[in-house]
Amino acid sequence: MKAIILAAGIGKRLQKVSGGLPKSMIEIGGKSIIHRQLESCLEVGINDFVFVLGFKKEILQNHILELVKPENCTFVYNPIFDKTNTLYSLWLARKYFDDDFIYFNADVVFKSELLAKISGKSKYSQLLLETKHCGEEEVKMIIDKENRILEIGKKLEIEKCAGEFIGVGKFNLDVLPDFAHFLQVGIDNGQENNYFEY
Repeated sequence: MKAIILAAGIGKRLQKVSGGLPKSMIEIGGKSIIHRQLESCLEVGINDFVFVLGFKKEILQNHILELVKPENCTFVYNPIFDKTNTLYSLWLARKYFDDDFIYFNADVVFKSELLAKISGKSKYSQLLLETKHCGEEEVKMIIDKENRILEIGKKLEIEKCAGEFIGVGKFNLDVLPDFAHFLQVGIDNGQENNYFEY
């Protein structure tokens, strides 16, 4: 299975902690966030990676290539990473929407057990949700009694939301033509500086 990993952002709020490096290179317990993510992927059999890079791309690419075999990596460059967001980065990676894939943001810390749960053969695409009370800033989700996603975005009524989308999910092949079209509509409507969940 493939993972598409969005790692283009600057991480302005974390620059003091990151020392000016990409936020995915912040170390937790002696390992960078992206190191931990890639270990989790390899543990559950995900070994084909598409990275969308932007901020300090050479430094991050070199770090990644210390962790994963080059033949297992594809690098896509977002040249306007400082003016765009996840919608544009995913749109740049759309030519790799050729099979089921795991998606995650390169600054999210998670356990391999979460990937194991969603990387199996489910007929449904899935987005991981942290059940909690959300504020205005979080990307929120409204779900039904069967845990189907009804709405996702930042501008939802907080009282109706089950929690926050944590930036990790799985997209099955059958939804990818519609998802690629959705991203294209966003680009056509000037939403490249928005999250794909807008």
